[in-house]
Amino acid sequence: MQKIQLNATELTVSKLCLGTAQFGADCSREEAIAQMNLYTEMGGNFLDTALVYGDWGSEPASSEKVIGNWMKERGCRENVILSTKGCHPYLETMDISRVSTECLQKDVESSLRNLQTDYLDLYFLHRDNCQVPAGELLEELENQVRKGNIRYYGCSNWTLSRVKEAAEYAKNHGLKGFVCNQAEFGLADIHTTPGDMVILEKEFDEYHRETGLSAMAYKTLAAGYFTKRLENREISGGLKKQYDGIGNESILRLLKEYEAEGYVANDFLLHYVTDYVGKAYPAVALCGFRTCGQLEDALKGMERQVPEELLAKLAVLKEKQIYNR
Repeated sequence: MQKIQLNATELTVSKLCLGTAQFGADCSREEAIAQMNLYTEMGGNFLDTALVYGDWGSEPASSEKVIGNWMKERGCRENVILSTKGCHPYLETMDISRVSTECLQKDVESSLRNLQTDYLDLYFLHRDNCQVPAGELLEELENQVRKGNIRYYGCSNWTLSRVKEAAEYAKNHGLKGFVCNQAEFGLADIHTTPGDMVILEKEFDEYHRETGLSAMAYKTLAAGYFTKRLENREISGGLKKQYDGIGNESILRLLKEYEAEGYVANDFLLHYVTDYVGKAYPAVALCGFRTCGQLEDALKGMERQVPEELLAKLAVLKEKQIYNR
């Protein structure tokens, strides 16, 4: 498994990060353990979770708890780069923000307990609240670094203006600041996304190129949209709303041509993030899987060679859409 170093850190991570949102809820504990075993045995070292993951199942924070038990049973904490996220609203009160220094302190402590670890390698603010000065949050994150609870910190679903506000505060006050940004992006042309989730495109991408801020892309595989289209399977209303359109039709036609030449379509979605975007700044593909079979296909895809000239043709289609809206 190829690895990269996240800028401004000592973290060397796999280009494919294993997403664990469904662990212990929609994905059974047994399947979750099987996926983590497979992932690490094939050279992966980067797990991403969140305090809220699994809260929709029978046990709150089931993802973190499954990972914590797995690491303890295997004695492998030192071999894993672990990222988690906090300050997400409670699912039953999504309209009430939990982005505050108090919630941050509470959530870090909860994650440490759930994961049965003394430290978190990378900690993300899962959501944002523009009413809270970015500097207040950064000061508390730095406090958590001083305590040894977290090594580095980043943001997820923050707008560009807020990321810039945080960066300016960090610069003026001698703080480490955000070292990574989690956002939705990839080869697919994205039309809609939930109101509190952020797409990394256009000016945001340019900011990453200018600053070298590392990125983690969730929904890299577009929730299976292209795979389903290529297999003539039914597309749900949500997927249609998010991805149907002339931009993705152009990408789909080219992916069909590549498959006819013997390539695997999903490989291009993965390598677009890790190799094409990754030429400009460190970029990790963050993917979750329903089965070990899907995970294994992606891991093998990360090792397969994707011709740069073919990837560049897809990138041109992608950029034509986002810059001409």
